[in-house]
Amino acid sequence: MSGFKRLCMVVFVLADLCALAALALTWYGPWTGVASALLNVGGYALAVLVCLAVSVLGLVILLARALFVRKVRTVEVATVDGGTISVTRDAIAAQASHIVEADGTCTASRVRVDAKPRGRVRVHVRVLPRETVDVVLKGAELHEELLSGLAAVCGDTVEDVSLEFVEPESVTLAAAVAADDEAVADAPEALASNAAAQSPDSTSEITVSMGTAHDEQRGA
Repeated sequence: MSGFKRLCMVVFVLADLCALAALALTWYGPWTGVASALLNVGGYALAVLVCLAVSVLGLVILLARALFVRKVRTVEVATVDGGTISVTRDAIAAQASHIVEADGTCTASRVRVDAKPRGRVRVHVRVLPRETVDVVLKGAELHEELLSGLAAVCGDTVEDVSLEFVEPESVTLAAAVAADDEAVADAPEALASNAAAQSPDSTSEITVSMGTAHDEQRGA
C-alpha cells in the first residue's frame, strides 16, 4: 500500500469515527442535550458535515471498487494476429522462484505478484539464503537476473522487482573460519592465564613422588 492510499484510509477512518461519535451522542448517553446544542454552533456543525462528506465519499469509493474492480489473474503480454498471449500470475511467480533458486545458494520462501488492469506487473520476492551472503552483491545480481528472466515470460510489463532477504539457514564457512581464527588468537592468552593460575606461589605445596612402594621396602 502506497503512502497516499494509507493516508486516505486513515483520514476516512477518523472522519467516520468523529461523525459517528457526534451523531451518537445526540441519541445516547448523559450528554444528549449538550451534543444536540452543539449542532447549532457553526464551526462544530461544519466539522461534522465535513466528516460526513468524507465518510460518504469513502463508502462510495469502496462500493465502486467492490463492484467493478476485479482481481487480475492473467497478464496480457503480446497481441498476435488479433489474438492475445497472456501469462498467469502463478506462472510469473514460478519463474521468479526458479530464477532465485537456480544457483542453489538461495530459496524463494515467498513470491508475491501484483498485476494491474493495464498489464503492469510488480514482483516481490522474499529470499531465504542457505548461508550468509553479501546482501548488496547478491541482491543486485538477483535483481538483474529477475529482470532479464521475467522479461522472457512477461515482456516489458514488469514495472518493479523488489527483494527481501531474511535470516540465513546457516553461517558460511568463511564466518566459521573467522570464528576459529579468533578462538586461536585468544588461545595464547587463555593458556597464559591458565599457567598463571597453576603456577606455585609462597603458599603452594608441591609433592613429588621419589619412587614406588617396592623401592621404599628395598631401601628399608
